[in-house]
Amino acid sequence: GTDGLQRLLRQFADENRNQDIINGYHGTLIENIECDPAFYTAVEVIAGNRLNYHIVDSDVVATRLVKEFNASRQRGEIHFLPLNVLDVQNNTLSNITGASPLIDQLQWVPKAERAVRHVFNRIMLCEDFNAATRTARQYDVDCVTLDGDQVQRKGALTGGYIDKKVSRLELQRSIKQLRSTLNEYEKEYEKLRSEILNTDNEYNNVMTELQREDMKSKKNWDNYEQMKSDAKHLQSELDRIVTHRPGKERQLNALIATIEQFCAKEESLQSELGSDLVSQLTMEEQSTVDRLNDTVEKITQELKEIIRKRVELEGTKTRLEHQVANNYRKNREQINTELERMHVENVRSVIEELEREYAILSDKLNEHEKQTDAIDRIINNLDKELKTKQKELEKFKNSDRDIDEHINEEKRNSDKYEVKLRNAQNKLDESTKRQNDIGVPPDGLDKYRDIPIKQLQRDLDRAIIELKKYAHVNKKALDQFLQFSDERDKLTNRKAEIDEAHRHIVDLIESLDNKRFETIQFTFKQVSLYFTEVFKRLVPEGTAHLVIKKGDNEDYDSEQVSSQSSGQQMSVDDFTGVGIKVSFNGRTNEMRDMQQLSGGQKSLVALALIFSIQKCDPAPFYLFDEIDQALDPQYRNAVADMINELSQKAQFIITTFGPDLLKYGDKFYGITYRNKVSQIRSVTREEAMEFVEDNEAQNQAAQTTTTTTTTT
Repeated sequence: GTDGLQRLLRQFADENRNQDIINGYHGTLIENIECDPAFYTAVEVIAGNRLNYHIVDSDVVATRLVKEFNASRQRGEIHFLPLNVLDVQNNTLSNITGASPLIDQLQWVPKAERAVRHVFNRIMLCEDFNAATRTARQYDVDCVTLDGDQVQRKGALTGGYIDKKVSRLELQRSIKQLRSTLNEYEKEYEKLRSEILNTDNEYNNVMTELQREDMKSKKNWDNYEQMKSDAKHLQSELDRIVTHRPGKERQLNALIATIEQFCAKEESLQSELGSDLVSQLTMEEQSTVDRLNDTVEKITQELKEIIRKRVELEGTKTRLEHQVANNYRKNREQINTELERMHVENVRSVIEELEREYAILSDKLNEHEKQTDAIDRIINNLDKELKTKQKELEKFKNSDRDIDEHINEEKRNSDKYEVKLRNAQNKLDESTKRQNDIGVPPDGLDKYRDIPIKQLQRDLDRAIIELKKYAHVNKKALDQFLQFSDERDKLTNRKAEIDEAHRHIVDLIESLDNKRFETIQFTFKQVSLYFTEVFKRLVPEGTAHLVIKKGDNEDYDSEQVSSQSSGQQMSVDDFTGVGIKVSFNGRTNEMRDMQQLSGGQKSLVALALIFSIQKCDPAPFYLFDEIDQALDPQYRNAVADMINELSQKAQFIITTFGPDLLKYGDKFYGITYRNKVSQIRSVTREEAMEFVEDNEAQNQAAQTTTTTTTTT
């Protein structure tokens, strides 16, 4: 049952429902108490199976748990200790020689205090069995010794051998320690697991960042290689240009000089253009001039082409110099800065360190998981061992009961055997005495003193042969006769003693019967007198008296019983009961039995009988539940006056919805019912009167509504 209840509570927690039930459950009694191991036996004997009772805040929580337990088809049975309904008796005993309250040796969880006091509050721990017997008889408390011997206040004694090796409190302490160790390991496991998760996250972040940096570094490195290749190509192109520059410059200077010569020559030729050269030139000179003109034009075109190429080369040179200055050097500095900032080797060392820490934490985690598994196995083994020990304990208890029954049976048999042993011992003593008495007489000894042994042996043989002829004769007849004669005398004496005891017993029975009859007669007369008196006060115009009924349907009042007892012998066995005859109008010829009265009249007669018994044999307090509900209105004030008179010697606790009984009350309590829960609180007389008047008004309104509806 306990395992099923724990599973049910875990299910509530997992499903996040019935939180009020979870908060209202405080575990079993054995889980909430602790004490020194020396007191384990005493505590287990007193608490018994209540050690496994479950402590809850209220009976509402217990009821809901039982419903959920049955609805989920859990096995076993469960018992509860609802804190709101437990009866806790105060233990004011202290400073008793050889005894002390057992509860002083216990420590408990504050929430379970009422349950602990309910079980252990009136229990005294005594140093030995004699002290326990004395304390229980003197102070009316239950007592127990350290060995588990129990003496109850009603006189019952319980004890015997108890195997202290099998202790439920010791097993509970071991389980509690193992659970504490398990919780510590679980906390450490969760801590290491959290650290490993954090380390994994950090490792993943570092690896991600490292991969990102590697990609960036690889990209920068590729850019660097590309730019390095471009720079190398540009440098080679620049070197080639620089190498060819002096020749180009010389060629340029030569071309410039040639151009200048041609320009000078052109000027001279231009000056000659104005004159007619044909007449002055020969044909050969004219062809030479034409050829030179063609050459000049061709050279001019080549010069223009060379100048154009030079301009292009100058632009290419300038562009390459600018690209080398702005891109190559800038990118090289940027790449160097990035490489210095990254510290790739340092990052790799950090990664290696994190990997080593991760491996160490993984090893620790595996080790703690192994330890946790080992602890789980230990707890499971202990649970199995606990269940086995509990089964063995039940088996031992059953065996103890069988042994106790066997011991009692053996005691009864030993008493019988002891009686038989005494009888056998008496017979043995008597036989020994007779054997001694049979010895050889003195005159026979003198007669056979001088006869040889052989002759005596032959005479003995002949005597034995002669005795064999009388083998069929009962040789024990005389002994049996004497024995039976003694037994007859003893039985005769015993019969005389029994007859005398019987006579005394008969006399005692007659005396007790007479005393019982006198006591019944006295009590009946006294109660009858008070009943007539009380009824007269409650019903001034009425009359009533008690009668004793006999088996022949005859009724006798107190005077008739007195006259019968004095005139003839009456036995208590002749009486079959007590009857009541009343008349509410004072006419004796209209006396009626209880069966002929109305409900209100029956209530009034019953109250009169109770009040008469109170006067005869007062009780310390009375509890009346709405006794005025069925009374007629004219009798309620009389009942209230009678209760007020009797309250001088007794306490009356009354529940009522009428105002008549409130005028004599000393203390008032109002009971309300809201949300299926009853609540009680102290109120004043005025508040009580208002409550009663409001209730009467509601009842009258309800009756009026009902009457009107019926008429319609």
